[in-house]
Amino acid sequence: MIKRFFLGIIILLFVSENAFAQEVSTGVAIAIDLEVASDGDLICSAQGGYKLCSKINDSSIFGVVTDNPSAKFEVTGIDNPRFVLSGGKARVKVSSVNGNIAEGDFITSSEREGIGVKAKENGFVLGTALESYDSNDPNNVGKILVAISIHPEVGLSSARSNLLQVIRQGATGAVLEPLDSFRYLLAALVTITSFILGFVYFGRVARSGVEAIGRNPLASRIIQFNMLLHIVMSMVIVLIGLAIAYLILIL
Repeated sequence: MIKRFFLGIIILLFVSENAFAQEVSTGVAIAIDLEVASDGDLICSAQGGYKLCSKINDSSIFGVVTDNPSAKFEVTGIDNPRFVLSGGKARVKVSSVNGNIAEGDFITSSEREGIGVKAKENGFVLGTALESYDSNDPNNVGKILVAISIHPEVGLSSARSNLLQVIRQGATGAVLEPLDSFRYLLAALVTITSFILGFVYFGRVARSGVEAIGRNPLASRIIQFNMLLHIVMSMVIVLIGLAIAYLILIL
């Protein structure tokens, strides 16, 4: 009877330990050559190898270092092997630089090497937080469980209207997400075109209005009123272009 009792405890502890390990890390990890890295670091691909991520919303996010993967592929001939997960679940180093993290928030890379933060702007994300993290000190670093799903996210802020960011994200995301890249570039093209058409239309109206007033000063009020209408039309052209670009990004 006593033997069965102790055997049951051993089995229970074994199952609990495996269950906890699975909760900490799931998925298949691969070995990469990386000298300076530790459990929970965010890894980005780089020319000729890999490195700790050190840019916000880095489009080259590759995965997370894990010391205890549930499954792994070992590669021979690596001097400094580190196992990295690009899918599944892993505990990730995070800070509160971009604010406290709530369950369900997107996690992305930051300017601190290997440290993740709450994603606040459109761009590439590592995945979704499965735990919350609160800290009043942005210099503190903790670990939370993250469901890894590396992809560009476009619904986080009003950055759709930021033309420079749209172009940058579209250019850097071409390899990993061609469809999203095409949407970014198309939205940027529509935005640029609408501004060009608006300014060209406004320039022609302004020039013709000045010439008309010079030829017929007595009709200046009517001419000025027509110019005002045309200026409004120029603004409408730009706003329509921005609206079309917005729809391209969210649909």
